[in-house]
Amino acid sequence: MSTQGSTSSVADGTIAGTDAPPGIADSHAQLVRERLLRRMFVMGPPTVLTALAAAIAMAAVFFWMTRGIGALTWGIATCALLGLRLLFMRWNARLYPEPEFTLRQPDGAWRFMLPLGTYMAMWTLAPWALMPPGTESPSRILILLLGMFAVLMGSVPVIATWRAMVPVVTIPLTLGVVTRFAWMGGTDGWFACVVGLLFGGSMARYALSQHQLIRRSLSDQIDKELLSEQLMRQSFELQRLNRERSRFFASASHDLRQPVHALALFSRSLERDLAEHPLAPVAGRVVQATDAVSGLLNAMLDISKIDAGTVVPRPTEIAVDPLFLRLAQLFEPRAQQAGLSLRFHTAPEWLQTDPDLLLRVLTNFVDNALKYTRSGGILVSARPRGDRLRLAVWDTGLGIAPEHLPHVFDEFYQVDNPQRDVARGLGIGLAIVKRLVDLLSGEIGVRSQQDRGSVFWVDLPRRPPAAPAPLALAPAAAPDTASADTAETPLVPPRVLLLDDEQPVGEAVRMWLAPYCERIEITSRLADACAQVRATPEGFDAFIVDFRLADPQDGIQATAELRQLAGRRVPTILVTGDTDPERVRAAYASGLVVMFKPVQPEVLLRTLHQIIRSEARERA
Repeated sequence: MSTQGSTSSVADGTIAGTDAPPGIADSHAQLVRERLLRRMFVMGPPTVLTALAAAIAMAAVFFWMTRGIGALTWGIATCALLGLRLLFMRWNARLYPEPEFTLRQPDGAWRFMLPLGTYMAMWTLAPWALMPPGTESPSRILILLLGMFAVLMGSVPVIATWRAMVPVVTIPLTLGVVTRFAWMGGTDGWFACVVGLLFGGSMARYALSQHQLIRRSLSDQIDKELLSEQLMRQSFELQRLNRERSRFFASASHDLRQPVHALALFSRSLERDLAEHPLAPVAGRVVQATDAVSGLLNAMLDISKIDAGTVVPRPTEIAVDPLFLRLAQLFEPRAQQAGLSLRFHTAPEWLQTDPDLLLRVLTNFVDNALKYTRSGGILVSARPRGDRLRLAVWDTGLGIAPEHLPHVFDEFYQVDNPQRDVARGLGIGLAIVKRLVDLLSGEIGVRSQQDRGSVFWVDLPRRPPAAPAPLALAPAAAPDTASADTAETPLVPPRVLLLDDEQPVGEAVRMWLAPYCERIEITSRLADACAQVRATPEGFDAFIVDFRLADPQDGIQATAELRQLAGRRVPTILVTGDTDPERVRAAYASGLVVMFKPVQPEVLLRTLHQIIRSEARERA
């Protein structure tokens, strides 16, 4: 059997040892026994050929010296028994063929031991047959001892594999020498008898010690295989659990985003409609709570988009000065309001990087510094370090304890927020920053001392200035709380078709968009949406389609069908709550405008106006 098959008889996940349960230890010992047995049979055929050569040589030498029929008879009988051993080994090979029994075989020791015992009986008779009484001489005694001892020494590597072979081989050989020379008597006889006894005993002891080493080696090998198998099983189990966890969180995230998406639209509509009502503060609180939940889900989605590979850096040559100027514009009012200084130490340096992603990284650093600094100020610096430029944000804030530093870039890890106050962040910003820095091929780091402040930095490759393109930075990531830009509002209220299988979401979208639209139709099935397109000769100005529908088609396929019915590429927003990397990639690859639930109502309205105006400009 294969290695994997051989270990399957051992209880899962348990390595045999001195503290192992009896059943497990027995299984481990059985594995060792089966491997020893297999090794014995594998080593058998080569030793038979060696033994055949030794028997023929011994018989030929003593027949030449004595011309006795005994040596010839012994040689023929010994060769016949060796042939019998080979037959039994071939029988065993048919019963336990390669490669199924490469390392082990469960049974069959007697097929080796029985012919071996019969064969070794002939070696007990060897001193008597090769040198019959009356033919002794010092040279023949020496040759006989050397021959017998050589055979015994050559047998040690083989007999060490199986404990029972040690007495089966050493006793007959030693017994033949001892009895023959004890019968001979005299000084030479008794000396040869003692030497044979001592040599046979030492070879037996040596063979047993080698057997113990082989057993220990096999035991260690099996332990390693079992451990490797256990680790492999655990690895497969972890992969399975990770896949199940990913599927669970993807489903849970999608299902959670649906009501939060609807809640964001309902709450914003409520805040708008109750602007002059005494309950306006309550509506504002509802919006704040909804925005906090939306922020958490969107942060999780940011990580999913980065992991899915849909965030692709677009490097360009940028100067550091405009980057710092943008940070000053974003955070100077907030720093002044908090009574903190915000200073910049820059240099005429250039980078080849994505300005938007880098701005987001530095924005997170400065935002955190302002959160955790009570007095003093913040310094944003750019300093060359060899072929790299270090952009660092220093603060005089609370600092971070040494035990927390290795974890500050982990998801949902917050140093000083046991109450999980969402006003102090969600503990996911630095995890996103770490991924963004990896995308930029940079290195991120942190150093801090409690009650003295912290410094977060990112190291990026320097670039010499070479006719750089003007720096174009997207607006920094910030909550979209402003109302829709009137400059992007279509000339006439648009006609919008929504396809979403969640009825609460449809009603929320209708409530929010109705005041801004000439007409908005809400459908939950693709067939209903197609019917609305056919029934509207003037056509729709935009589609809003959910990615995951109750129909067999997804949102991408549904959009293609609706556009075909409309006879033109109607501007479409694909809305999804999925965080699964495959679905995220598919959404971006569709070429549609993708928005992720929960969508901020103002962003939905602004995006709707933008795609309608963009389509109108293209037609013009």
